[in-house]
Amino acid sequence: MRSLITRLLNIRIIRYGLVGGIGVPINDGALFIFTMLLSALPLTIHFALVGHSFSVDLHYALASACAFEVSTTINFVLNQLFTYREQKLTRRDWIRRAATAQLTSLSAILLSFVVGLILFYGLKVNEYIANPIGIIVIFVYGFFVSKKFVFRPVAASTTSVDSSPLDDNVEMPVKDEDVEMPIKDENVEMPVK
Repeated sequence: MRSLITRLLNIRIIRYGLVGGIGVPINDGALFIFTMLLSALPLTIHFALVGHSFSVDLHYALASACAFEVSTTINFVLNQLFTYREQKLTRRDWIRRAATAQLTSLSAILLSFVVGLILFYGLKVNEYIANPIGIIVIFVYGFFVSKKFVFRPVAASTTSVDSSPLDDNVEMPVKDEDVEMPIKDENVEMPVK
């Protein structure tokens, strides 16, 4: 049983899913807190469109955006420390990666918002059900976008004065079951240009 758990935890998407699973209650807790904090503010917009009056309560939308930011930041840190733990980063790499994670989260928040808002406003689903459904919908999307743009391996840097950083084209070796590693066959001759 222990061996099975160890093998499962070596699969990156499983680790990503565990971190995401932790993010759902964090997001709902933050949603609850921000909903309570914002409830005293007048956040209802009234407007007329084509002769009809409309009223939109923005408490949920704003509270959901704040909750998403809290859970996204916590998930980024947990993914860096657990899901991509083999990637050792300098402080500068952490900052750059965190900024990239925030930018890629903008597309994820848009997708999550669309799903959550359609469920909440359009289908009248409770916000504490609509919110996690929006998060679940973006799980696979988030994994592949994060893998491609946020958590790609960085060139190793050293603190030695006489050493130079690795070429940007060099990929760091990664031991993970979801990454295909090229197999070098020494019996195959490579064409010479």
